[in-house]
Amino acid sequence: MKIVNNTQMKQLDRMTIERYGIPGVLLMENAGIAVFQEVVRHLQNLIGKKVAIVCGRGNNGGDGFVVARHLFQHKVEVKVFIAGNPAVIGGDAKTNFEILKLLEAPIEVLSPGEGRSDLSNQLKEYDLIVDAIFGIGLDRNIDAFIQDVIETINVSEKPVISIDIPSGVSAATGCICGTAVRAEKTVVFQLPKLGNINYPGSDYTGEILIKNIGIPQKVIDSINSEIQMITMDWVKKIIPKRKADTHKGDYGRVYIVAGSTGMTGAAMLTCEAVLRSGAGLVKVAIPQSLNNIMEIRLTEAITVPLPELKKGVVGISDIEKIMKTMSQSDAVAVGPGSGQSRELEEVLRNIFENSTTPIVLDADALNSLANRKELLKLLKSPAVLTPHPMEMSRLTQIAVEDIQKNRVEVAREFAQKWNVIIVLKGARTVVAAPSGETFINTTGNPGMATAGSGDVLTGIITGFIAQGIEPVQATAAAVYIHGLAGDKAAAELGEYGMMAGDIVTHLPCALKEIVGK
Repeated sequence: MKIVNNTQMKQLDRMTIERYGIPGVLLMENAGIAVFQEVVRHLQNLIGKKVAIVCGRGNNGGDGFVVARHLFQHKVEVKVFIAGNPAVIGGDAKTNFEILKLLEAPIEVLSPGEGRSDLSNQLKEYDLIVDAIFGIGLDRNIDAFIQDVIETINVSEKPVISIDIPSGVSAATGCICGTAVRAEKTVVFQLPKLGNINYPGSDYTGEILIKNIGIPQKVIDSINSEIQMITMDWVKKIIPKRKADTHKGDYGRVYIVAGSTGMTGAAMLTCEAVLRSGAGLVKVAIPQSLNNIMEIRLTEAITVPLPELKKGVVGISDIEKIMKTMSQSDAVAVGPGSGQSRELEEVLRNIFENSTTPIVLDADALNSLANRKELLKLLKSPAVLTPHPMEMSRLTQIAVEDIQKNRVEVAREFAQKWNVIIVLKGARTVVAAPSGETFINTTGNPGMATAGSGDVLTGIITGFIAQGIEPVQATAAAVYIHGLAGDKAAAELGEYGMMAGDIVTHLPCALKEIVGK
């Protein structure tokens, strides 16, 4: 599903009105009805319920006026609070405001120094607050008066439904324009906005409910948005159905270079995730002194013990054996728990120069590349890099704080510059392709912030690529399913007690939900 910014959404509205003759007041009516329906669902029983609608003076306020009218017509005790001078209300919003006045619906004007002092006490009487102060057009810090109104809503401890985006959140970036409404739900019109998805705005959005308001599909298709939200429906189209007459070779051979003294767990988690993601066969190349540990734990994987110059570390002397034993693989992963070493850099250089097999690079492989990014120019195959923000900082020399403020832009720029697929991990993981195509994921939870979670993701990505899924699509689908498995683990175990192995354990359930088998 496309993700748009405020400019693109305004373009959608304008094209709908000008090209297809659908009037703006009809779009506003559809938007208001969508929110009204969600209010009804939220309250369940309208009898005796009271709803406060806090409106601004623009189109978002106009949507709120429509909601108020429908509630009023359904005998719900509703009151509209207008933040600021209603004389400046214009256009379609004014049309709906005038209708409300003719219906004699309760309206109170809030203004600096008067009318707001008792808002806090009044809100205590209501069962629900609808936030209709600002929409997607906000591009500045809001003034002190409106900040006070928003903070009054936030401290009311009443459930809030925001219209399109919580007031105070920038639709273009997700940044907070001074302060913002904390919504329990946000009814989003037609397409999600970047501000609904990106943090910190996502923290204020609550549950996202995407509603069609009548913008023609032809208009949506015409908008050039390279940013997509990964959805279950999209992933279902990516994961191939299995045929009865098949064998393990049909589902891909994976080769993993991983593990070092004290870090065998990373290699194990990656291998288990590969197998749980549906790949047919996995080989793991491991320093010889660690081989017995791996064979005891990984009964389904083939181990490739590597000779050691330095105990417990993949060495330069291993390169010939690595290249030989990985030659028949469909996908390769390097780095989980490998340890940083000059030897690993040489392993990467040799693979890049001599292999055309798609490769996934994680953890210590990324750290090895941090000071030798020029090695990426040697790649002869698609490559997926899976950094967390600190690893991305090492790769880009950009501060973590600045990366987190510009996750999409940083990931896209690196992907295009170095011709690689970037998975910038974290809340709302970003997948960026060299083409500029970008995906944002919404599955997952804080319980996944645990050691080994990234190793599991590396295994799923590699397993999907080995099964013949195009690398960009395989990566985006893997990110979604990784988060979905984490959500299932959290639902069963809670977020505090989760371990990375729990994500692996719940992978089959996540995949079953996707493919149905």
